[in-house]
Amino acid sequence: SKYMDDAIFKLPTPLLLSKVVDALDDIYDLMAEVKDVDIRGDVYEYLLSKIAQSGRNGQFRTPRHIIRMMVELMQPKPDDIICDPACGTSGFLVTAGEYLKEKHKEEIFFDRQKKDHYMNHMFHGFDMDRTMLRIGAMNMMTHGVESPFIEYRDSLSDQNQDRDKYTLILANPPFKGS
Repeated sequence: SKYMDDAIFKLPTPLLLSKVVDALDDIYDLMAEVKDVDIRGDVYEYLLSKIAQSGRNGQFRTPRHIIRMMVELMQPKPDDIICDPACGTSGFLVTAGEYLKEKHKEEIFFDRQKKDHYMNHMFHGFDMDRTMLRIGAMNMMTHGVESPFIEYRDSLSDQNQDRDKYTLILANPPFKGS
């Protein structure tokens, strides 16, 4: 409810609702069959491409292989506090989460405190576009992070008082905008 507060979500007819549910069922079936492809990521990138202002407000999709390379170079640890100051669809945060699941699964998920940290305190993302916040938060939640901290904020503003709060920053540079 936090992210959908001012959203307008309209399915004007029962037939359209039925088509949406059927399409989602097809996507979940495909996800069950194909394990080595990030179907969720593809869906979010498709949604981003459909948003009319994409690219005009500095929102650019960082290619997945670049995100993955950056995450692997930074080697997130189970006790990190990770931030993407312009998170968009949360691609960097999702990939960091997936990396941690691959490399530190037992350490995180068999320890109550570390699992709580992973689910509720590890991931921080900020954006100035409410639509991106919704998509980014949903992306994190569908990738298994129960309560990511995804908030509306201008990270470059003088009002941003964050200092020494995060142990790892994963982000692409802002390509456009003021």
